[in-house]
Amino acid sequence: MAANISLRPAEELVACLLELPDNPDRKHDVAALLHRQQLVRLWKIQPGSRVLEIGPGQGDLTVVLADAVGPQGLVVGVDPAPLDEGTPTYRSARAHVLASAVGGQIEFVPAYPVAYLTAAAARGAKFDFVVLGHCIWYFSHPTMLPDMLAQVRHMGTGAVLIAEYSLSTTHSNAFPHLLAALAVNALESFRDETSKRNIRCVMTPLQIITIAEQQGFVLVKEDVVVPAEAQRDGWREVLMALKGKSFARHVEEVDVDSKVKTMLLGMRDALAASVAVSGLDSIRNMDVWVARFETVDITAMY
Repeated sequence: MAANISLRPAEELVACLLELPDNPDRKHDVAALLHRQQLVRLWKIQPGSRVLEIGPGQGDLTVVLADAVGPQGLVVGVDPAPLDEGTPTYRSARAHVLASAVGGQIEFVPAYPVAYLTAAAARGAKFDFVVLGHCIWYFSHPTMLPDMLAQVRHMGTGAVLIAEYSLSTTHSNAFPHLLAALAVNALESFRDETSKRNIRCVMTPLQIITIAEQQGFVLVKEDVVVPAEAQRDGWREVLMALKGKSFARHVEEVDVDSKVKTMLLGMRDALAASVAVSGLDSIRNMDVWVARFETVDITAMY
């Protein structure tokens, strides 16, 4: 059950985020904030907490976390992405967030998470929570997750909170989002780590659980959330895969044989066929897996 945490109305909190300059979609923004507020309630983040957020991007989850912890808390967002990338750019979006009503309890740090965590552990920094909210699929390589969790455990953080797409869906209209994720991730598995695509490291909940357990964490709570129809992330991923020119070009460029290239293009054809059933405008986000991990004192078990 989600905790009864006092949060600003999403319609008010949305002012803390910078609008896209050429295509404002506040309906999606509000729905996305409501989704993230649901995550925070499921995670039971309390006022006064110190939170380390991995991969804050433009701050969509950051502002909700900051609202939850309040003026007595702190949210530190660590992200290595170049500040002039993103739409809007990370530089302009974060400046807007820091100047907003919740900006006083936020810090953005441009750094690689593993390096930051290593340094934080060395200086004795403490956080109540480490949050990975819709960021794992953005990693350049799957080894990043165990490397991060190893440092988090060394730092002695209270809990690791994760939200990521579940690779499952309650609504059939979300199947295109699922197929797009698999197709793009399959292509990215043959490209180098300098790629700028959103989806590069798809992991299932079971894979994440296994990695966390190997690093000394135990899953203490999990939920599945069905995103609202107004959220457009899945629609955007499908649109980029089908309408963008880069997918076919990158398939041609990767150093694999024709059998693999045929498979990759076939996955995109399967995506196109799924969209033809219900139409592009009806696409929904797939379900979201929400989890809380904690460390276990092995010595206390004996």
